[in-house]
Amino acid sequence: MLSFLLIDSISGFVRIYLGITNPLFNIGYWIRGPMLIIFIFYYLLKVKNKDLFYEEFLSLLMFVFFILNAFIHFIAHSSMNMFIEDITYLLRFQFLIFLFVFIKNRMEINELFSKRVIYINFSVFVINLLAGHLFGIGLEAYRFEGTSKGMFQGGNPVSILNLIFFTYFLLDGRLRKKIIPLSLTFLNAFIIASKSVFGFIIPIFFALKRKALSLNKVIAYSIFSIVFAFSFSLLIEKSIEMYESRFGININKSIAAAEMVGGLYNNQTLNRITSINFRRYASLNIQMQKSLSDSKIFLFGTSFSGQNLFWKKRGEFWFTNASMDFFDFFFKYGLVGTTIFMILITRGLIRSFYESNVRNNIAIILFFAYSFFGGHVIDSVTSGSLFYYLLATMKST
Repeated sequence: MLSFLLIDSISGFVRIYLGITNPLFNIGYWIRGPMLIIFIFYYLLKVKNKDLFYEEFLSLLMFVFFILNAFIHFIAHSSMNMFIEDITYLLRFQFLIFLFVFIKNRMEINELFSKRVIYINFSVFVINLLAGHLFGIGLEAYRFEGTSKGMFQGGNPVSILNLIFFTYFLLDGRLRKKIIPLSLTFLNAFIIASKSVFGFIIPIFFALKRKALSLNKVIAYSIFSIVFAFSFSLLIEKSIEMYESRFGININKSIAAAEMVGGLYNNQTLNRITSINFRRYASLNIQMQKSLSDSKIFLFGTSFSGQNLFWKKRGEFWFTNASMDFFDFFFKYGLVGTTIFMILITRGLIRSFYESNVRNNIAIILFFAYSFFGGHVIDSVTSGSLFYYLLATMKST
């Protein structure tokens, strides 16, 4: 946990500048792979000794489902390449699940260690983005000229991590002691050039009202949210105008694509909202229509490679998913897989919210919200490592 972003940085360097994509030369596989093997043998031993926590049982059930799902689709398609794609994906995802249940049930984590996790990885994070911005090292974010995501492979994981770092520093004690890291998160937001910058409003709002989860304030925020929803169409116009030169390229492309087909819904307000991320919502509709019209896909999904194949058959070779995590996961693993996963990660979550502080609560909410609307968060080791760590260690401080 102290070096998960450093591992991904080195892996990104090897892939980008040495051109080596073979997993045998990926430091992430060499570090996380043996850990996954140890987790598997560890939990098999716990099964033998009848010493499993409920979440650990669910994690093993998820693993068995993943393996069976991969074999079933391998038999159906008789494609070794698809099987390798499935196995690679599910092993990476399973590592995060095992990491989550192990930290939650087998470790005692104190606040000092969590601070070290945040500060050390934030330092690696900032160095990556600054190097990319100042010297052109690494990858561009979202294919925007002059932007950067450093050595990290995914734009969404980088965006949500910056938002979580901002939340952590803003709500962690006195503001004047966090001026430097907070200033760096604002700079990071400009370098990345992601729409996630709008998410900064949420922790700022809670910082202004430290006891924001009291009943009266929740009612007030609910009223504010209703007013905000009705004025959203106007805010979209202002947002596009504000970010026209730096952030608005992707938004404008998406709105233009939405206008070409007349939108997705009969309701004009919904059309204005969905037009910002039109491709995602259009892809979501297509995936869910397929899921709801095919009982096998509805129950067991298409698998990771099956989802890619589905989109390639439709002529999509670049965007092979809706990029909305929970909908993509449902399409890949159906009702059965999604149910197991949701029970696993949400068990005891409500109680944890009551016991934890506002900082942790807001961070988890932002992770869930971003993965729901943005995608590539809960199954990415770059962002998922911190997500499952925070989820596993939520407690009162």
